[in-house]
Amino acid sequence: MPGQDTVVIMLTVGKADNGKAATLAFSCALSALALDCQTTVFLTSDGSVWGYQGSASGIVAQGFPPLQTLIDDFLASDGRLLLCSVCHKTCGNGGPDVESRTPLVPGVSIAGFTTAVQLATQGASFTF
Repeated sequence: MPGQDTVVIMLTVGKADNGKAATLAFSCALSALALDCQTTVFLTSDGSVWGYQGSASGIVAQGFPPLQTLIDDFLASDGRLLLCSVCHKTCGNGGPDVESRTPLVPGVSIAGFTTAVQLATQGASFTF
């Protein structure tokens, strides 16, 4: 949509904090969508784990809905969820020469840093 504000959220934290950063990131993303912003969450580094099915299962930060619910709501609200192409091979649950056996969350797309940078130059950027 022309003139629509763009928000990109870089999620770099995996399960080390029991999903707190991911919960905050998706809560922020849902807030941006509520403000009618074109919103993308870019999963990179250890945060790439959230792009795989089952990773958010059972993760609940105090005072927030379950992380899986936040992710599902984000995708159902036309949020864009991107998984770093390099991290998909090196930081996720695969390896440089091994395909991941765990399927991606439905709606996740693989993208490179060029895409993340391009999105960030079009609007606001937040990092969790």
